[in-house]
Amino acid sequence: MINEVYGRNKAHLAIGIAFATQVLLVIFILLVKKLIAAPIFPYEKAWQDIFSLGIRVTIASWVAFLACQNLDAYVFSYLKKRFESRVLLRSITSDIIDLTFDSIIFISLAFYGRLQITSLIIGQIVSKNLIGIIDTPWFLWYKKIIS
Repeated sequence: MINEVYGRNKAHLAIGIAFATQVLLVIFILLVKKLIAAPIFPYEKAWQDIFSLGIRVTIASWVAFLACQNLDAYVFSYLKKRFESRVLLRSITSDIIDLTFDSIIFISLAFYGRLQITSLIIGQIVSKNLIGIIDTPWFLWYKKIIS
């Protein structure tokens, strides 16, 4: 929606800000993990297990996010120039490209050599694109409101 309303440069700025918040979140989690647990908190081990970051998964997530969100911004902007009046076409097309590449990059980087990744990639592509298609009416509705 940022790309639709404000253009590609603002979309890239938003991507950078979102990435910075992801990095800050990881830093804050690592800092909190170093604190001494409250003696009355009985779930410290579970908390530590949940928030123990797998560096490979975190890096895979960051690489996929940066690559695919920027790809999406370029694709959406290109389609907006070519198909000005076809909002549905450019929304679904850019989502499918972005979400498909995100699935391939993330699963490959996070789990290659550890798990059989083909079925994971296919499952993630199907589920992400299904959600991407289902949420398209919200994009169209919001576009209609602001126009």
